Amino acid sequence: MLAGVDGTRGGWVAVICDDGLRSPEAVFVERLAELPRGLRVAAVDVPIGLPDSGPRQADILARGKLGRPRGSSVFPCPIRPALAARDWGEACAITERVDGCRLSRQTFGIFPKIAEVDELLRTARWARRTIREVHPELSFATWAGAPMRHAKKTWPGRRERQRIIAVTFGRQAFTRACQALRGHPVADDDLADAFAAAWTAARILAGAAERLPAARRLDGRGLPMHIWA
Repeated sequence: MLAGVDGTRGGWVAVICDDGLRSPEAVFVERLAELPRGLRVAAVDVPIGLPDSGPRQADILARGKLGRPRGSSVFPCPIRPALAARDWGEACAITERVDGCRLSRQTFGIFPKIAEVDELLRTARWARRTIREVHPELSFATWAGAPMRHAKKTWPGRRERQRIIAVTFGRQAFTRACQALRGHPVADDDLADAFAAAWTAARILAGAAERLPAARRLDGRGLPMHIWA
């Protein structure tokens, strides 16, 4: 069993299926720790492994593969000293002191998600065995053979991604997932990203996924700094 997971307002959306990507089931969890323990791989769209300074090579490589304009969806990973900041201004001040640049509001907006997965990986052995970092736009690009033409929040972008999902998971898979998540704060693009992450999780399990960078990279806490596709 495997899962593709994407952050959403108030929690996480996960697409869980068997190793062959059959019988996908969409679930909402408030915390990553609530994911089923029977998962062999959980591919999660969140930065894992934080540098003490400077950019991560994983992010640079992912942007290069996506090119313009999809490469801009790969937010710069925060440095670890900034993660303890109480607000955006403090995070910017820390980052500027270390790296000479400020931090985007978009990156600061996912600090709680980054901190959650960081703590989980440092404290739970099952999480270190199971969780891998992915980026949905890179997953979709690998899946389709080229980066997506349209932004994911536009109507053409939603159709583009849902057509790809239907080919692998079945024509009704996305609709059934939406119905299962009714009442939870999950946007269509978040659900599509979870499907893309699940597709990459299957590649990781099969030993077919590409790891960026290919050489092993660990942060100061021993956490991996890789994006899988």
